[in-house]
Amino acid sequence: MSIASSKERSGDLYGWAFRVGSTMYECLKKRYDEDGAQKRLKNIILNLRSESLPSKFRRELINAIVEVIGEEREIHIRNEIREERRWSVDEFYRYSTAILAGMYNALQAKMKEKKKGEGGD
Repeated sequence: MSIASSKERSGDLYGWAFRVGSTMYECLKKRYDEDGAQKRLKNIILNLRSESLPSKFRRELINAIVEVIGEEREIHIRNEIREERRWSVDEFYRYSTAILAGMYNALQAKMKEKKKGEGGD
């Protein structure tokens, strides 16, 4: 795999994670108020961030997606996450960083939308 194609895959993974984070936020908002949804999604991101093993990170990510989104919405799980293949250390850092950044930025975007709706900013 070339460097360019691995960066493209990480970029695609970031976009996927951003959509997953946005979807999770919307699902959580239906169950809780906006503040509750923000807190729950922050906790999910922090829990994922604390995982130091690739297999545990993937398992916890899938568990969070299933728990929050469930059958409410259809979401595609990326091959990088779904595959049974072990991630190298470099892949783990690249993939987990892209996923965490995408989910965190989705949360930040939702929080900005909320502030604009309240007349702030």
